[in-house]
Amino acid sequence: MGDVGMTGRLVSPAGAAFGLVPVPDPWSRPTGPEGRLLVDIEMLSPDRLVCYLGRWIPTAGLTRLAEAYLRAAADQHPEVTVPAVEIPEGGITVAFVASTDLDVTVECSVVEALNAHVPEHDVLAFEVQRASLVSASHQLTSWVEALHAPVDEEA
Repeated sequence: MGDVGMTGRLVSPAGAAFGLVPVPDPWSRPTGPEGRLLVDIEMLSPDRLVCYLGRWIPTAGLTRLAEAYLRAAADQHPEVTVPAVEIPEGGITVAFVASTDLDVTVECSVVEALNAHVPEHDVLAFEVQRASLVSASHQLTSWVEALHAPVDEEA
């Protein structure tokens, strides 16, 4: 099921944030090539908080996002070198649109209603310190690794 404390949250010093929060779900199978998790998606800015509840995210999507965060933190110009990460199952796109030596501007887009005929996107762009990208990458990686850790059946 994963640790509910794990979030993979990007946080801006200006008060914006984007996070994937695990939802306790004892019935799903998060491991294996078809593994997926139930998450809530949080988008926060100084004037609003929006949560998209109960989205299925493949564990491979979390791994791709973690890798992109780490690469965006390390590359001098991630807006040129790091492609956007799309997780269509959850209606999520994360793109790196600008950067300085210390910060990266991240654009997070969420499809408001996954089954809409004409999808509308909720978009939040904000600057994050490169260290925040590294931290979020490690959070996501730890989350996925915890899902694949052997379970002690005797406990």
